[in-house]
Amino acid sequence: MTMKLARINLSDKKAKLLKIPTDWEKSLIGGKGVATKLLFNIPTKIDPFHSENAIIFAIGPVNGLRLPGSSRMTSVFKSPLTFGYGESQCGGFAAHEMAKTGVHFMCITGRAERPVYLVLEDGDVEVKSATHLWGKDCYETEEILKKDEGGEVLSIGPAGENLVRFACITHRKGRQFGRCGAGAVMGSKRLKAVVIKGSKDIEVADPEALFEFRKWMLENIVPKLEGMKNYGTPLISALTNEMGVLPTKYWQFGRFENYEDIGYEKLREYIVKDVTCYGCSVACGKLRRAGDIEVEGPEYETQFALGSLCFVDDPVAIMRANDLCDRYGMDTISAGNVVAFYMACSERGEVEEKVKFGDADGMLELLRKITFRDGIGNVLAEGVKMASEKLGVSVEAVHCKGLEPPGYDARGLFGMALAYTTSQRGACHMRSCAYRPNLAGDIDRFSPEMQAELVKDREDFYCVVDSLVFCRFLCLPAIGMDWEDASRLLKIVGREYSVEQLKVIGENIWKMSYEFNKREGVSDFELPNIFFNPLKDSGYVLKRGDFERMVEEYKKLRGICLELLK
Repeated sequence: MTMKLARINLSDKKAKLLKIPTDWEKSLIGGKGVATKLLFNIPTKIDPFHSENAIIFAIGPVNGLRLPGSSRMTSVFKSPLTFGYGESQCGGFAAHEMAKTGVHFMCITGRAERPVYLVLEDGDVEVKSATHLWGKDCYETEEILKKDEGGEVLSIGPAGENLVRFACITHRKGRQFGRCGAGAVMGSKRLKAVVIKGSKDIEVADPEALFEFRKWMLENIVPKLEGMKNYGTPLISALTNEMGVLPTKYWQFGRFENYEDIGYEKLREYIVKDVTCYGCSVACGKLRRAGDIEVEGPEYETQFALGSLCFVDDPVAIMRANDLCDRYGMDTISAGNVVAFYMACSERGEVEEKVKFGDADGMLELLRKITFRDGIGNVLAEGVKMASEKLGVSVEAVHCKGLEPPGYDARGLFGMALAYTTSQRGACHMRSCAYRPNLAGDIDRFSPEMQAELVKDREDFYCVVDSLVFCRFLCLPAIGMDWEDASRLLKIVGREYSVEQLKVIGENIWKMSYEFNKREGVSDFELPNIFFNPLKDSGYVLKRGDFERMVEEYKKLRGICLELLK
C-alpha cells in the first residue's frame, strides 16, 4: 500500500497530491502517527487561529476493511483550547469512504476569503463556495451537501463559525471529532465542510486472514460488549455512580442523588433505533426520541456533563442539550463543564447573571449564548481556563492543559489522576482508558501502585490503535484487542510488525506529541487542586504525595526529566 497525502491551501485554493515516504509508513503506520509528524510543519507558537495552522484528517492501513471497529478517522491540529497538541477521532462512515478515495491524509492550511467547502473525490480536490451554507447548523449543512454532492460529510455549525474554542466537527448528525476545538480551527479557515467521495476498490493482502480475524472478533470481543449493544455507553454510569466517581455539581460530589432519573435504564426508554459505524456489529450508538427531539445520544460523557455535573435530572432536557450541541457543533464534555463552572460561580454569587445548579432551561440558554458569543456566552466560549481568568472568580477552573475533564473523578480513580496529566491533548480518558482497570479492580483504584506502568503501556498501545485507525471500544483493556492482535491485524494488510516493534512505534508516536507540546510551551503534570480536596459525599481524596509518586514513576518509565510543577 502506498499512502497518499492531499495538501490543500485554502488561501490560493491549490491542492497537491503527494506520496507519504515509505519510511514514515513503516515507522509511524499511518493515522495519528503520520499526522503528528506532519503537524510539525506549522510555524512554532503560532496562534491556533492563524492561517498557517493545519488541520489534518487521517486514516490508516486498516480503514478500508469491513471489520468491526475499522471505520474510524483521526484529526490532528494545534488546539485553540490548549494552545498545544490537538487531536480527535470520529466514527461513522467517513473513514471507509476516504479509504476508497486512495487518499489517506488531508493536510489543510490557509484561509479562504469567503466560506468554502472541500470535495475530495478519489484523488481530486475541489474547493467550492459555501456562502449559502454559512450560518446553517450541522444537520442542515449535511442534508444540503448530501443532496448536492453525495458522499460522506464532515461539517461545522455556528459554534465553529464563531470560533468557540471547543467547537467540534459533526458527521452523520451524531458522530463528532469532539475534543480540543477542531471545529474552531475549521471555522478560522472559513471551511464549512469537507465532502468525501470514493469509488476505488479496497485491496486486501490476505482475504482469508481477514475472514478469520473477523470471525475471531465476532466470537471473542463483540459478545463482551453486549451491554453497550443494548444500552449504549450510558451503561457505565451505574458503575461510576455506585463507586462514587460520577462527577456531580461541578466536581463537588461523586454520586448524583437523582441518578435514577437520568440513568441508563431511564434513557433506554427513549431508544428508537440502534446506530452503527460501517462494518460494525456492536451498534453502540442509540437514536433517542422525545417529543420533537430526535438525537443520537446522549453518550455517557454527555449524560454526565449535561446531567450530573450541572445537577440536571431531566433526561429530556439532557437530550435537548445534546441536540443543541450536535446542531451547533460543540463538544458536550467541554460545554457541560463550562456551564457547570458558571453555575458554581452563580452559586457563590460571583456573577451577575444567575443560573442555578439544576436549572435545565438556564443550561439550554447558556449553550445558545456560548454558540453565538452572546453576552456572558462570549466569555464562556473561551473554555473554563480562560473564562475563569476573565471573570476573576474564586471557583477553580477544573482542567488539564486547558482541556476540561471527562466523567471520571480522579479522587476515586488514581490511575485517571495520572492519565489526565500525561495525556498530551489535556484531560482525557481515551488516551489510556485507565479508568476501566481501576473500575474493574484489576488495579487498586485508591493506590498509586502500578498506575504509572498501566498508563504508559496503554498510552503507547492507543497511539498504535489511533494510527491504524481503530475504535477504542474494540480495544478496551482486558476485553478487547491488545498488542498481539494489532500485529495480526496489520499482517492482513501486508504490514509485518512484531509486538516489540509496535511498542517502540507507540512510544515514539507519544514522544512526538510530547515534543510538539514542549515546542509550543505547554506544561505537563499539573492537576487541578480540587482533586487534592475530599469529595463532599464520600470523602475520597487524592494525596499529593501519592500523585507525585505516580508522576515520578511515570517520568522514569518515559525517560524524561522535568521539574514537577506544584
